[in-house]
Amino acid sequence: MFHRWFEEAMVGEEIRRIEIRKEEIWGRRCRIIERKGLEYTGMEDFNELVKRPCIFCNPEKVSKFGEDFGTTMLENDGAFLFPNISPYARHSGVCAFRKHYIKIDEFTPSLIAKNLELGSRYIDKIGKMEEVRFASISWNYMMPAGASILHPHTQILVDRHPTVYMEKLLGRREEFERYIEMEVESERFIGRVGKVLLFTPFVPYGYNEVGGIVEEGLQIDEISKALAKILSYYSAIGRNSFNVSIYISLEDEFPVHFRCITRQNMGKYYRNDVAFLERLHEEVVLERSPEEVAEDMRNHLNC
Repeated sequence: MFHRWFEEAMVGEEIRRIEIRKEEIWGRRCRIIERKGLEYTGMEDFNELVKRPCIFCNPEKVSKFGEDFGTTMLENDGAFLFPNISPYARHSGVCAFRKHYIKIDEFTPSLIAKNLELGSRYIDKIGKMEEVRFASISWNYMMPAGASILHPHTQILVDRHPTVYMEKLLGRREEFERYIEMEVESERFIGRVGKVLLFTPFVPYGYNEVGGIVEEGLQIDEISKALAKILSYYSAIGRNSFNVSIYISLEDEFPVHFRCITRQNMGKYYRNDVAFLERLHEEVVLERSPEEVAEDMRNHLNC
């Protein structure tokens, strides 16, 4: 299930070694090279962005659910959830924290739980309205992680169809559980946080990745405690931008689990077009179809 080998390259008079890893569940590889500096870890002052007007600070101005949903939005004292005006799926919700700006080391378990609790309620509500099989709760924190708004918020997708990442797990539950066993029995096992087992994957999806396997379904409080510990670690090593995805099979076709990775540190003039779907679900989000691009280019070239 896990494979690794090494290659050597000559750089001038020096031999450089490259470690190549491959795992069989998702059919992915990674390369570990002898170089530092791929991550931007500088700390810039972006206080000017924090002070800008923000629509999420005005819940009355965000989009609302229709009458068939039964309420205009879901809310509690820590967060509020509403429909995404640019949906990624048939059911696509946004859950914003009440506070406009929260530093990475200020996300407490209770604060995270308030957000995830609404996400769970949204998933349950959609499940009672129609037949759905898959859900995810994902988080782009700061612009380098793909967020378009600085105000912290999560994205909840509920659908009949899996993402590419989820699809690769279908019909392979026993194999996936064996994969988890191998991860937690390895030197990459970090420890247990309640009902969540934390480890660093053999082939990560990104920098400083921490994976979590959740025992007994969607345990909001347990996941929140685990995420708070991960974010405290990220803060300790000087990172302030990250992605999280929690993967949920509503028919229990694979265990609830999550991945958390860091991104380049936040800067004053930074925005990334790669977010949780690209990095943690293996799917690209586009604003123009390939057919539109082809037509546009044909017109440009007079073809």
